[in-house]
Amino acid sequence: MSHPIPTQMQALLLEAHHEDVLEAVRSLKVVQRATSKPAHGQVLVKMDASPCNPSDLLFLQGKYGTSKTLPTVPGWEGSGTVVASGGGLLAWWLQGKRVACGNQDDRDGAWAQYMVANAAECIPLKQGLTLEQGATLIINPLTAVGLLATARKEGHAAAVQTAGASQVGRMIVRLAKEAGYPLISVVRRDAQVELLRKEGAEHVLNSSGPDFVAQLTSLCARLKATAAFEAVAGDLTGIVLNAMPRGATAYVYGGLSETACGGVDPLGLIFEDKQLRGFFLGAWLKQQGALGILRAAGRVQKLIIEGRIGTQVQRRVGLDGAVEGLEHYVQNMTDGKVLITPNGSSVDWG
Repeated sequence: MSHPIPTQMQALLLEAHHEDVLEAVRSLKVVQRATSKPAHGQVLVKMDASPCNPSDLLFLQGKYGTSKTLPTVPGWEGSGTVVASGGGLLAWWLQGKRVACGNQDDRDGAWAQYMVANAAECIPLKQGLTLEQGATLIINPLTAVGLLATARKEGHAAAVQTAGASQVGRMIVRLAKEAGYPLISVVRRDAQVELLRKEGAEHVLNSSGPDFVAQLTSLCARLKATAAFEAVAGDLTGIVLNAMPRGATAYVYGGLSETACGGVDPLGLIFEDKQLRGFFLGAWLKQQGALGILRAAGRVQKLIIEGRIGTQVQRRVGLDGAVEGLEHYVQNMTDGKVLITPNGSSVDWG
């Protein structure tokens, strides 16, 4: 498939990390940058949309587990159309196809008009799935799938999740309900309790309530909930793990509080076989292999097309409005994702 590829493209550039997240966002610049050429086994994707996830903010701050040489273009995932191949059977086959793609290698990311992606890490989008939906196919949905799969594989009969009203949390609610897997969702506000109940959650607790710890302890015992999907960190990690029965494991996959996991009772670790572990999506995906990833992504796409799970989008911004849009996201994360549309200049505040 022939396609005119410009030698220069527009991109958001990060020149230095900043610990303050708003300072990091405000440091991003729209620049002209050379359009990279795909090597063997790689493709060039004309980007349609790319979200900002908490992992992107951590990268801007220099706190993410994967580093890149600066200056660089951020953006861990997105979607678009393959417009060029660097060679290889799979890369050739992907030409002209709509794909979800990610990039954790040391090269420019998705917040640009074009991105080079490894062909083996591109996920062809099913008919009926929009490019906008495909832009958020990897990180949030596969994190939800991976957490639930890990808990079930390791023999946990039920789970607790923190940040239950987040995008990942709401996906976990729907996937757990579909699987008949008992789940306790922890949120911070009464409005979030009502939100999750409307989405089918049976057990929702407000961590701000006066009887929260007693309610959590009782419910964990009744449901035999020994897995915790922990996205907040801080004291909540200890509160949840301490409330769970013997043999409980807290899988920490986020740090929304930006504070260290605290308050864990050491006696629970010593005498009750409790564990505190990290969950990193990149490592889980490597364990699944290419076929496992495609199977998981295929299942997720089917659920999205059927309207059973999805990502809420609060704003869509072109590169010209990206900094303002990302500032808004930092301050209103529970309202949904901000999507960057690198090949569009209009700003949608819907």
